[in-house]
Parts: sequence; C-alpha cells; structure tokens
Amino acid sequence: MLLDGNYRSNDIGGLLEAARQGIGIIAFGDWLMSRDFERGTLVQALPAWRFLANKGIYPVRPSKEFAPARTEAFIRWITALLPNGVPWHRVASE
Repeated sequence: MLLDGNYRSNDIGGLLEAARQGIGIIAFGDWLMSRDFERGTLVQALPAWRFLANKGIYPVRPSKEFAPARTEAFIRWITALLPNGVPWHRVASE
C-alpha cells in the first residue's frame, strides 16, 4: 500500500498529535499508540493491516565490539526488565 499525503514530518510526536487531532492516519508500532487505543483518543483504522517486522526492541549502536560499558549495561538491564516481551503487547491481548 502506497500512501501519499500533504502533512509530513520527521517528528514522531508531532505526527502522533496530528492523528489525535483527526488530521489523518499514522502507521506506528503498537508500543507508541497503545495508551491512545486504551483511552479512545485513537482508533485502529485498518485493524487487519500489520507491519512486516519483528516485534521487539533493538539497540542501535555503531559497533558491538567497541560499545561503551554503559551501553552494554543498559542492554543487560532492559533485557532483564522485559523477560516476557514488551508490555504493550500484553496490554493489547488482555
């Protein structure tokens, strides 16, 4: 599906707020919109449509071999914090 529109931005928060105001639709991961779905400030326009991507959190770093100790510590911390996967998928399925 190719979408074309007049409102464009590289600010994820601005796009999210525009969708909340009814300016158009957005295609972001559930992690960003799950609270809006719960509150009713956003509704799913195309519920059967899904991103072609694995559902997860991925660290982006220039080099695994030369990553600072604090980066590796953060990766270990976040991995231990989410042993059962990301919480926004559990909320949506409950």
